[in-house]
Amino acid sequence: MKKFIPLILIPLLCTFSCSNDDDAIADPDLLGKWQLIEQLVDPGDGSGTFQPVNSDLELEFLPAGVLQVSNGTLCLITIGGEGDSTESYSIDENVITVDCGNSTNISFEIKEGRLFLYFPCIEGCAQKYQKLP
Repeated sequence: MKKFIPLILIPLLCTFSCSNDDDAIADPDLLGKWQLIEQLVDPGDGSGTFQPVNSDLELEFLPAGVLQVSNGTLCLITIGGEGDSTESYSIDENVITVDCGNSTNISFEIKEGRLFLYFPCIEGCAQKYQKLP
């Protein structure tokens, strides 16, 4: 019987020592502040390109799925404005959930060190952000 105790204890210890944290850990590349630098301008035929913008719109991705928006809103695809808001994001789904009277999802990705936000539009509409130090 004593020979079987380690065989029972080892899987039991592994089960309790391994953590299954339901709170997704954010990508360290995503965490921090980002400033809007370009916006996709498309006439509706798919030929649009990113154009530089002068904006003070900033996003700050915090752990546990919290996103602080400063100097603007993500309810509209604007380059800034007044006010701040707090939104949520999912690193598993690469989606920011914005409450603009109804729940809206904005997808995001990091490519070549830049953060891209893709708004739900008929024609192309996106924003490009640069990470702040």
